[in-house]
Amino acid sequence: MQLQLNDSVVTIPASLSEFTLGQRITFQQEYGNDLDEWVQRIISMEDGIEKELETTEFRFEQMYRTFAFFAGCTPEALKECEFVDDVANIYYSCLANLLENESKVELLSEYIWKGETWVIHPPELKHGSKMTFGEFIDSKQMVKDLAELGKGHWEKMLKLSAIYLRKKDEEYHESFLYEDSERLKLMEELPMDIAMAVGFFLTASMNLFINHFRSSSLVEPKEVVNTLLNTSSDGDG
Repeated sequence: MQLQLNDSVVTIPASLSEFTLGQRITFQQEYGNDLDEWVQRIISMEDGIEKELETTEFRFEQMYRTFAFFAGCTPEALKECEFVDDVANIYYSCLANLLENESKVELLSEYIWKGETWVIHPPELKHGSKMTFGEFIDSKQMVKDLAELGKGHWEKMLKLSAIYLRKKDEEYHESFLYEDSERLKLMEELPMDIAMAVGFFLTASMNLFINHFRSSSLVEPKEVVNTLLNTSSDGDG
């Protein structure tokens, strides 16, 4: 959605596919961390009028900060503008749902992005797997990195996507993770619907593998992939 704001035209994303991973990382650094801490303070408060007032103030502040981020202005400037009702209408019709939908992921067998077909290459953590030594070394932090995502560390998703989201039949190369590599820069442009699918897929994969090793049962990687695709396609992670 494009809007005329003063003398500039700004783009407000209407869906996760219009919201990039790079934008999500920047938003988290600029506003998200403070908003997350605010939520935790509200949760720790006792029920009552003070908590209700704090919640109301938080919702307004979240609206101003989120809209300001995409509009390229400051929350303070929005608070002083004459179009607060318009800001609220746009926020609640588009941007509020945008962040809420991060928990709703549609897992597909392949993705079309930048005119090419991309697939999520599952980690194969069993004896005799095809994972190269370098890929294993680079991915051993995966469990920790996925846990960090829950704390708002969206920059972790850049490297995870660089490792596991690849074109069909594309081999992993350690240069993908070099600082300022072309692959990492490319992942900044990754639409959030695909980035969230990568995170959900890897989380589900690790849970399956952990349960697999605990039970000492042998499951072929293809069976694991098929299970994920068949049982998780409804998108709720």
